[in-house]
Amino acid sequence: MQSFNLDKQIRIILNRGLAKIFFKIKSGEKMKKLFLIPMAIFMMSFQSLSADGYIASYSIKVSDVPAFAKSLDGLMTSEFGKNFPGTLTLGHFAFNGYDDATHAVVISYDSEADMANGTQMFYTPTFGAFLNEVQDVSEPVEQSLNRKLISGGNNNQADNSVYTTYYMSVKNPKKYAVAWKKLIDAQVEDGNISGSYGLRAHTHGNNNYYSHYAYTGSTNIESAIEEQKNLMQSSSFAAFSKNVKREVKKTTMMVVMATYNYPNS
Repeated sequence: MQSFNLDKQIRIILNRGLAKIFFKIKSGEKMKKLFLIPMAIFMMSFQSLSADGYIASYSIKVSDVPAFAKSLDGLMTSEFGKNFPGTLTLGHFAFNGYDDATHAVVISYDSEADMANGTQMFYTPTFGAFLNEVQDVSEPVEQSLNRKLISGGNNNQADNSVYTTYYMSVKNPKKYAVAWKKLIDAQVEDGNISGSYGLRAHTHGNNNYYSHYAYTGSTNIESAIEEQKNLMQSSSFAAFSKNVKREVKKTTMMVVMATYNYPNS
């Protein structure tokens, strides 16, 4: 696996880039917090991390969905989006508990370098213009960065139209990962996962909330519900629940609205 070191150019961006953005772009302060401030923190502490990829997730409360989606589509179909080094998904939360977020922008990066390069693009005038466009129709709720631990399954885009995600607190991450992989292998063997699956470790964000999340992709909402029901009723899940200690914090269902630069997981 690669090791990650901030080079001189990125250090200059960290030290001076924020000042330039905030002086050049005079409005949209609330929405800027969605990407700019958390990203600066991510970059400063990113040196010590090493993995095969990361998921950056930004949950948002959107008041005008067509306007937000149109602005995001304009950004991601421009040269900015074509050069962006990650898969970006816009999803709507069909079910999200007590969270105020209605939507999420989820970015999958293959490497530390891709994450750094993608982050650097958030400091450009093009991205600043996008933030100005959406400031009146959206507000940030939560931002997080998660390391990819296990990935697999069917990456066909049509079979990953709905994502079921389980956020949890895990006491023994190594033991949990082994047990979870055994569970998933059993579910795959039973034909109970139509899309992709993954286990992620939380690295940046609110550490008091969850330590890991696991997800499965499904073809549609009906398949997602059916596959979850089969999971909960399976003997492999019963054995898994006996052998691991975890506290599930929240279970969400996100319906994909748009995906750019797919696949990149």
